[in-house]
Amino acid sequence: MSRFASLAGIAAVAVLAQGCKTSRPYNRTNDPGGKPLSPSSTGSVILTGRALSSDPGRTVLDAIRYAMPQLRVTGWTQYTRCPLLELRGKDSMQGNNDPDVYVDGTRTSDTCPLVTIQAVQTERIEVYPLGVTSRPGYQSSGHGLILIFLSRADSDSI
Repeated sequence: MSRFASLAGIAAVAVLAQGCKTSRPYNRTNDPGGKPLSPSSTGSVILTGRALSSDPGRTVLDAIRYAMPQLRVTGWTQYTRCPLLELRGKDSMQGNNDPDVYVDGTRTSDTCPLVTIQAVQTERIEVYPLGVTSRPGYQSSGHGLILIFLSRADSDSI
């Protein structure tokens, strides 16, 4: 009887997963924003156009460091070689001070996308040192936010 119950559970999960599937592609009409963000005095930096395409060898981190000299790279992780960053200074001697990094709305587990994605592959980069954005769908972060929006082949910018 327990074997039947486990098969029924697997079937229920499969049906639920099938119901979550969508046939439409991701809607990018509101990405990045659909309307201009309000100007603020929070020190946020938004990079687009020439700031991203001026040097084909520039990574996202290089583009941000060029626009924000106050960004500090304090080291690199031992195994993955992801940069350790400080946008707002060090909170304590222990722990991680890295800002939260999002790529096309998905939060990453580390800062590696900043060095693995070339700036020319992006459409827009937004950096919020205070960790707060008016853009919906992003949680505030005490260490800052970095939002990366990748270019798409089907975009009109070509």
